[in-house]
This record gives sequence, structure tokens and C-alpha cells, in this order.
Amino acid sequence: MSETKRDFKGVWIPREIWLAPDLTSQQKMMWAEINSLDNDFGCVVSNEHFRNTFQFSERQVQRVIKDLKEKGMIEVEINKAKDTRVIHVAGKFRRMSEEQLRDIELWRLALVEKYHAGRS
Repeated sequence: MSETKRDFKGVWIPREIWLAPDLTSQQKMMWAEINSLDNDFGCVVSNEHFRNTFQFSERQVQRVIKDLKEKGMIEVEINKAKDTRVIHVAGKFRRMSEEQLRDIELWRLALVEKYHAGRS
């Protein structure tokens, strides 16, 4: 098994995910793995990675990805022309790129400047 580059955070599942009664243990584990692999380019590992990591069957991997997508926990982008798939964590745990963080900081600074200009 080849090593996949990732921002490994250890075995940690946010409280909201861990205690979610509507998520199975398989869904929680798969979500945590996707979260760990979701970098600037998204999670791009194949189903084989999930099969090897969790000892799931191909059908189990497909079902868990489908379930997480339907529950709004992940977003899946498929490019059939390039035969690629990218998975991103959705919602409040979605990873933001450095560019997005810089844009937010610029927006914040502009608002602060506008606020101070209005008080003068």
C-alpha cells in the first residue's frame, strides 16, 4: 500500500460527529479519514485506500460515501472526462484554503477600516 500525503491529525473525531445518532460507526470513521485527507486539493484517494484502511468491501465504501453525501457531510466532485473524484468535507468542518483565508482577512480589514472611517 502506497503512503498517501495528508495532513494527519491523529485519531480525532469532533464531538458533533462522534455523538451524531444518525451516523453509523462506519460513516464516522470514513468521515474522519476524509477530513484527514482533505487538503488544498481535496481528498483524492481511491476506494481502494478506504478498502485497505478499514477492511471494507467495495460496496461498503460506495454505500458510506453515498450516505455521507446524502447527509450533507461531504461533497463529491466527479470529472468523468478525466476519470477523477475529489471529496471535500462539507459544513462547519470544511477546510479553507490559504487563499480563502487571505480573502477573509482582507475583507475583515476593509470592514474595520470602514468602521473607523465612519466614527471619525
